[in-house]
Amino acid sequence: MRLTALALALSTLLPPTLFAEEQYVVRRAVEAGELQPLSEILTRVQARHPGKVLDVDLERDRSGRRVYEITLIKPDGQRTKLYVDAVSGNEVDSGSAPDHPRLALPQALRKLLARYPGNILELELKGLGEKRLVYEVQVVQHDGRLRELVIDAHSGALISDSGHRQEVLKRLRPLPELIERLPARYRGVIREIELEYDQDGRYFYEIEVSLPDGRVYELDIDAISGAVLNGEEVER
Repeated sequence: MRLTALALALSTLLPPTLFAEEQYVVRRAVEAGELQPLSEILTRVQARHPGKVLDVDLERDRSGRRVYEITLIKPDGQRTKLYVDAVSGNEVDSGSAPDHPRLALPQALRKLLARYPGNILELELKGLGEKRLVYEVQVVQHDGRLRELVIDAHSGALISDSGHRQEVLKRLRPLPELIERLPARYRGVIREIELEYDQDGRYFYEIEVSLPDGRVYELDIDAISGAVLNGEEVER
């Protein structure tokens, strides 16, 4: 999975203007050398901590410092979380992790569902700006519409109900066409497909495919260009 691996994440859940601004700031900070590239940080982390990276989130700690929260599964099967200063690349203790929400979540979700009747598909706690935490919630309403909502993790107030980023979704290449264009070396039985997005706002299909020789690959396919972004064998 990429940085904010959401199952069936059909769009960014932040208000489009806030999302675009945040991604622009992060990208420019990396280009200017103010933040270290994630690839370099992960290389150092995995040299010190053998295992498989499951998830990475770029958050703010209590002081407003940018911190990579890295979830790792160790060779013995145990999960652990590491926190790395995005500026220095140094590991920091868990006390630098983003603050915990003070929200009574069940009550907040009941209030949300009273306004948007349906069922919750997914919920994720994320950082938004200086010291602010939000819950990103996917709701499928009783009429079949999919809503993507953002609520303040401390107050429960609704921040956004803007829904899909339609201008991006309209540009996605049809999935059957992407499957037909898979390189020959990845042709096999499709086991799972998820639409994801990374912290640069790039949409990609994560495709799990079983090859005739028994190997299983996880591919990241750009959802607009169809280019293979990443392909790695999955241990079974």
